[in-house]
Amino acid sequence: MDDRAHIIDWAWPTRGAAWIDPTILILRLIEAGHTPAEADAFARRFPSWRTAPAKAEKAFAAANAAAWEEIASTDTAPWKTALASHAIAFHAHLHALPGNR
Repeated sequence: MDDRAHIIDWAWPTRGAAWIDPTILILRLIEAGHTPAEADAFARRFPSWRTAPAKAEKAFAAANAAAWEEIASTDTAPWKTALASHAIAFHAHLHALPGNR
């Protein structure tokens, strides 16, 4: 880790469950070099992520991976293909966990 500050631009503000924000943060942590397991462990510090239903987490991860795959299939900008890869990796991580963690 370095001492640089990072700003995340929430380009797609929407209403949703409070645990969705940590899920999106997880993708950015993976982008910064953390493994999906490390990013997930960090997000578990947030009560909203820690108490989210495992089934909902997995469903959102699947939908998010599919959305980024679709985005990257039509626009191959490196950051979009990278986010697709991170979303797919996180989806695989969650599905490898036991049902209730």
